[in-house]
Amino acid sequence: MTGRTKARSILTTITFLSVLAVMGCGNYSPVSPSQEIATSPGIETPEFAQLLSASAGTDRPFVSSMVSRIVSAAEGGTVTNGYYTVHFPPGALMEDTEITIEMPSFPSAVVRLGPHGIQFEKDVTLSLDTARISDDAEAYRVLWYNESTGCWNDIGGYMDDGYVKADLQHFSDYGSDPKKIGP
Repeated sequence: MTGRTKARSILTTITFLSVLAVMGCGNYSPVSPSQEIATSPGIETPEFAQLLSASAGTDRPFVSSMVSRIVSAAEGGTVTNGYYTVHFPPGALMEDTEITIEMPSFPSAVVRLGPHGIQFEKDVTLSLDTARISDDAEAYRVLWYNESTGCWNDIGGYMDDGYVKADLQHFSDYGSDPKKIGP
């Protein structure tokens, strides 16, 4: 092989590998949030509800800013940290999974759920105890952090017996905003 042929072969290989690397930098991931999620125009800096400290007169104890627990795929289960609760119906998980609930910016009502990006076979329910919120509002919306846009998207939510709730199809960062649900 001549020097020129060898150089051309090396350049062709480098070009091919560069194209493969660029193609691999897309948005697809087997654990990324579903592309079917309806998103509204993003909110760059929402004003999240503020959470009360653990000592703020409620009978629901604060465990820690991060908890984890194994949830059975067959039986489902509940993971709670005193502020947030995630309920898994039976069959929501494909296998027994360690679930984490973390509050990375306490006292803001932001929660990081893990494993990050996991998708569910059935919706799971995220609940925030309104007795733990210092804001005086009757209803809240739930926001999802869209990593691809860098904005928070309103996914709605509903009030149920003193809890702000939202049904989730995947795990990511979520937050609760004191803007009333609905018109």
